[in-house]
Amino acid sequence: MKHALNLSLIVAVSLLSVHEMDAMTHAEWRLLPVLSGMNEDAARDMFVFLHVPLYIGLFWALFVASWKQLAGRIFSFAVIAHATAHFLLSGHDLYTFAAPIETITVYGAALAGLIYLGLSFKGVSE
Repeated sequence: MKHALNLSLIVAVSLLSVHEMDAMTHAEWRLLPVLSGMNEDAARDMFVFLHVPLYIGLFWALFVASWKQLAGRIFSFAVIAHATAHFLLSGHDLYTFAAPIETITVYGAALAGLIYLGLSFKGVSE
């Protein structure tokens, strides 16, 4: 079960990472507060640049910190919230994500996060 716990987290991180690449092709920054009000080029650059500290913090928390399982739970809740936001924004005029890539990356990450939460709250540890 320990391997399933770790694998679910690796799948969630991988799918979210691939989604963020896809987000570049859909100008996701146009849907985000603050960035949507900026000049297009500046918003795109800021969107990309903000992912550097985000991923540094994420990888540190998940793979180095002494509180890895708590970080995994927080991340799992975050990818579920992220999928919910995508669902709620799916009718927006600027929303251009589509299946199958969105379904696999966004909702797949949420499903993997849900599996991680189920296993970790069941008592499986790393």
